[in-house]
Amino acid sequence: MKLDKLQHGLLYLCLALTGCASQPALHVQNVEFGGSIWSTNQRQAGVIFQDWAQSTTLPGGSIWTFGDTFIGRPQPGRPPQNPQITGMIGNTIAFLPAGETNLPPRLSYLTNALGMATNPLTIFPEEPAATNRIWPLGGISVGSRSYLFYSMIEKTDGAAPWNFRGTGAGLAVSDRPMQHFTRLCPDGHWQFPVEPVQVIREGKWLYLYEISAHPKGLILARVPIAQIENPGAYAFLTGQGWSTNRAQAKVILREAYGQVSVVWNARWSRYLMATSSDFSHPQEIQLREAARPEGPWSPPLRIAIPEMPGKKTSLIYCTFLHPELSDDRALRYVATYCRTLAGEWELTNPEWLTITLAP
Repeated sequence: MKLDKLQHGLLYLCLALTGCASQPALHVQNVEFGGSIWSTNQRQAGVIFQDWAQSTTLPGGSIWTFGDTFIGRPQPGRPPQNPQITGMIGNTIAFLPAGETNLPPRLSYLTNALGMATNPLTIFPEEPAATNRIWPLGGISVGSRSYLFYSMIEKTDGAAPWNFRGTGAGLAVSDRPMQHFTRLCPDGHWQFPVEPVQVIREGKWLYLYEISAHPKGLILARVPIAQIENPGAYAFLTGQGWSTNRAQAKVILREAYGQVSVVWNARWSRYLMATSSDFSHPQEIQLREAARPEGPWSPPLRIAIPEMPGKKTSLIYCTFLHPELSDDRALRYVATYCRTLAGEWELTNPEWLTITLAP
């Protein structure tokens, strides 16, 4: 991490360009589309439809986080359907034991006394329950503790499904992954300076990726692992180094929308990034790679997502790589993604695919 001034200059010259010429291009050897991850375990937990599906590896397995989760009682032997919906939860979690690599994954949900999927995060009494809900962000395990960043969402009067706005990001912690998380309030405030969709660990640092509106694009923050609960310890990558002043953050990748997922490719000793679609390319996911968390990131490898029979996809979103299901040595990576369908209340579940890269 210690770069001299010349190295910094070369780094930011590369960031200003669309990737350094020395970076190898990614090539796909094979792609297999597996369909929805919805299965018996979702049915048993009362899950009908949900999105997000990000996983965080921790000792003994991985924790999967989901966003808007529509619950009810799916009928045995039948796929999930809208008339079965009885309620909605803004955030649910499930556990996948280590070594479980079957697809779709056999997830065990955090449930309430009735056996229904339940929210691991709770809004505070002063937060209006009628308008506020919590969406998951990136997570990380530190020792025996599991951390989950989250967004506080406020409903607006706009047209669905875009009738919401974010009011800030916070951090929650649990001593055991499959229990309720405690929202942290250092100095009496729950808001943290970064809203990370992905958190990775390198050395003594955690690196946090955020899709930012100001500046527009992907920005990067970091914090010492031991200081994760201290909002004042977070620093942002600027054109000159790192600063705790968020206003100085510089975009490291302009073409990043909605979510990003970053994992370590041990075979190549490089990072692999998956990003979701934008409205110019609504039915694809993109892969990039880089030697460092900050990039520069290679030009995208585009993977087209096929249409669902009889449906019209408006947008592919929530693309996440799952290292616990992947095989670095074989360059075979499992990812999930979600889709927004044209039409009112056309709901789906995350879908999985496998991507095998060419050596």
